[in-house]
Amino acid sequence: MNQPVLNQPVLNKPNFDGSPLTWKVEHVTRNTIKLSWERRPGVVEYFLATASGHPGGVIYQGGDTTFTIESLKSDTAYSYFISGRNADGKSTKLALINTRTAVRGIPEAPSFFEAFGQTLTEVSFYWNEGVVDGGPLRYEIERDGDLIETPSRPPYTDTNPQQGRDHLYCIRTIDDEFHRSEPHCVIVSFKDITPPTDPSNLRVEDVQLKAKWTPSYDSSLRVTYTVDLGVDNQLGTTTEPEFTFTGLQSGKQYEIGVTASDETGNKSNRVVIQYPVLGIPPQRK
Repeated sequence: MNQPVLNQPVLNKPNFDGSPLTWKVEHVTRNTIKLSWERRPGVVEYFLATASGHPGGVIYQGGDTTFTIESLKSDTAYSYFISGRNADGKSTKLALINTRTAVRGIPEAPSFFEAFGQTLTEVSFYWNEGVVDGGPLRYEIERDGDLIETPSRPPYTDTNPQQGRDHLYCIRTIDDEFHRSEPHCVIVSFKDITPPTDPSNLRVEDVQLKAKWTPSYDSSLRVTYTVDLGVDNQLGTTTEPEFTFTGLQSGKQYEIGVTASDETGNKSNRVVIQYPVLGIPPQRK
């Protein structure tokens, strides 16, 4: 006797709905965005592509329904397209995703910044870590407002300070988007053991006996000139490379001397000139 044949279920392909996929932003940081979208029956592969904010193109292709986009800029708007494809190659309509990364905080400068190992010609610095809200730690070191180094870790040695200066050193923390912290500064004073250069080109400018000379150089940039009419006859001092003489006697020969000195007391050689110039008789009234 034949057994009755039972009705078998008919296996139909799932209806493919070409409408856009639903999506949501799962999590946002300063430089990442995590997206998720619906798992739709019949869809065998999903595509996530950039719409704006960085170079276009497919950034994800596969069967998962979540994806984290990395290496983004903070506080920046980004747009993406999400779609799905079934086994027959039919695709859903594009769904546009608009989102924005979080705002990055301002870096914090190191709380400790100190000089050590100071000599006449160099000084070293050590500091503790600053704080950045994303990206690797970097630092900027300035001397008197000029950037001199961008180290990634301590220590740092300045091999070009100037004698007789009070140098202001400042450190800032900087992140990978070039946000900078407030500065942390210290003053380092350097001794001056080198005398200024000798005054040069000493001359008498006119009959009023204004003597002028080329300025001396000193690393401290603070030079005082002592003017005399003989070693034992100092007339005064000036910070300008000139001096006007008064009360001189007509017809008398004078030896005018100039010596440069810095604030530490270092002195140049005494430079002299004769007036009237030797060989030219003094003018008599």
